[in-house]
Amino acid sequence: MVSRILMTTLIATISLSSYAGTINVYGAGGPHHAFEQAAAAFISLDENRDVKINITYGPLKKWEECAKSISTDCQQKGADILWGTSEHVTFALMEQFKDYGFNNKSTSAIYLRPAVIIVQKGNPKKIDSFSDLINRDDIKKVVVNNQTLNTLTSGTGIWEDIAGREGKLDDIQKFRKKIIYQGRGSGDAFKYFDKTYADAWISWPEWYASHSQKIDIVNILSAEKPIRSLKNIILFASFYTSAVDVFMGLILKL
Repeated sequence: MVSRILMTTLIATISLSSYAGTINVYGAGGPHHAFEQAAAAFISLDENRDVKINITYGPLKKWEECAKSISTDCQQKGADILWGTSEHVTFALMEQFKDYGFNNKSTSAIYLRPAVIIVQKGNPKKIDSFSDLINRDDIKKVVVNNQTLNTLTSGTGIWEDIAGREGKLDDIQKFRKKIIYQGRGSGDAFKYFDKTYADAWISWPEWYASHSQKIDIVNILSAEKPIRSLKNIILFASFYTSAVDVFMGLILKL
């Protein structure tokens, strides 16, 4: 089940440039585990034994120059695949990489990813639903509220989407009063959540898949949970796009 969740958390974009025998993949932390699983499955096949897949992940500022091949301080250069984590992230990446062979015209949706409540292992505060995060004064929360180019994230403000679903301004006010940290991205939010032993964080299932030894998840009611659509963008105009195409096909099947 976890693998299925992981493999459906991706937005992938393939560029015009490619390197024979190598596929360079870049994107945000979290969904990178799904790409690593797909890469391992891909290169295990005899017909792909000469293909190398490099996966680089983290904030955009960490890998942007390498993905654009404008830095000499990179082990891998030139993105063949970019992944994002929501529609607004995809749009921002397309704006940043439109001069580097990427194009949004061949975009198609891959999957939908639901938000969840991340809690400490064993759920010591016995959080049962999102209403607990609104109405209980003993629950300390971490959220992602920053949205700048260098911290592109699908998690920005999702708590507000949920808290405001019933149209009650008071629900948003009550939730805000118990926010102890507003992260600059999902990675930043998780570090604070882990370090300070906060009680709850609204995020995505792949964080549980990556850190199940430390955290658990509480599902959000279907009527309340935000959903992010995920997209795949493929171009066929490079020497090695056949391997890239097959790799993307594998991701879509898992």
